[in-house]
Amino acid sequence: MGKARKRSVEFSAHGAAMLRQVFPLLGTLAGAGAERDKSGNRQLMFSQYAALILVGLFNPALESARAIVAASGLKKIRKATGGQKVSDGAFSEASSVFDPQLLDGIVKNLRARWHQQRILANPQLGSVSDRVLERLIAVDASVLSALPQIAGRIAAKNKGQWRFHALVHVLDGLPVAAKLTEEPGAKGRAERDVLADIVATDQIDIPKSDDGHLFLMDRGYRSADLFNKLQAAGHDYICRLNRTDGKLIKPPKNGTTVELPQLPRLSEEAKAMGVVADELITLGGNCGASKIGSDHFVRRITLVPPSDRASSARQGRVRTDQTGRDELVLATTLLDLTAEEVVRLYEYRWEVELFFRFLKQVLGCKKLLSAKTSGVEIQLYCALIASLLLALATGGDITRRKFEMVCLYFAGWADEEELLEAVSKQPP
Repeated sequence: MGKARKRSVEFSAHGAAMLRQVFPLLGTLAGAGAERDKSGNRQLMFSQYAALILVGLFNPALESARAIVAASGLKKIRKATGGQKVSDGAFSEASSVFDPQLLDGIVKNLRARWHQQRILANPQLGSVSDRVLERLIAVDASVLSALPQIAGRIAAKNKGQWRFHALVHVLDGLPVAAKLTEEPGAKGRAERDVLADIVATDQIDIPKSDDGHLFLMDRGYRSADLFNKLQAAGHDYICRLNRTDGKLIKPPKNGTTVELPQLPRLSEEAKAMGVVADELITLGGNCGASKIGSDHFVRRITLVPPSDRASSARQGRVRTDQTGRDELVLATTLLDLTAEEVVRLYEYRWEVELFFRFLKQVLGCKKLLSAKTSGVEIQLYCALIASLLLALATGGDITRRKFEMVCLYFAGWADEEELLEAVSKQPP
């Protein structure tokens, strides 16, 4: 793994002011979704609804929709959210009245500001060049579940579960594209289909470089059809394979005109790392349930760490899992980089796992407040807004302890001086 990122921005009074913008930011939504209210009776506006969800995100004690509704009548919360106490019925109905996409503009604005801040801070990831760093996008999806009491009232067709697909820019540590799909996915292909659709419709919120994006993917995305689409769109990828995926391309026979690209020689550093094979392959129809084979050169790198080499007692015994306990098989279109460079780049796929851990364990989105897809989308948009504001305020260096101090600050238990001291503290 490369060196830890440099801290980009020290937390300051400006950071605290940035956190205080969380509720005023939503003021632009005040009249949104009230078009059908011709008589002017609607009291719960979109801005207040989204603000109440943010109150729940910044207050771990509010673990359910009923808890948020009960707290909505408190004086400080009414002042922050710009509305009166709401009822359970109004809060539940709001998820189907308001359009989640109206929050997208706020997310894009904050994301652009955060991306610019990261560029100005000149972050570093080990020996990764700036040109490659800008291209890295880690891709994955995670299942989110409704609270048990809500799930019990949902029809069995989706069982109160959704899959949140996120494309995390490694430079920023936050998503540059995201999509929500209902579970179960169609024939288990949701992840690959969603990524292909995002790329085809150009939904990624960062400029595409001349070399395209470089997607880092786990085995759930292994598909010759998807690889072909990414390559045709001008992108590169590094994706984990099963050990049986791919067929070795044999050198051309005399008289043929096929010219195979030359891969860099396997260095001593790569061998010490555990790289045991670096070869060109073609992917057939059995890769990732795709009936289409690869239409471009695919490089396969196989790495078996020395600590996981077969001992004399285990030789000849077939492993029961797909690739071996620590065996790593990667497919990539990067033909010019050395094997060790490709392996190190793939390690940054962990950024998307860190984002999901932050989303679920820190922001509390492990359980969902709504039984409706639109309500889940609004909650996730609010979570992205909270994540971006925290990143802008702290320079991206946010831990669970620091987030707890932010929550205490919003609750009035910690003042700005104590917040600055806690959030500026460097890890031991």
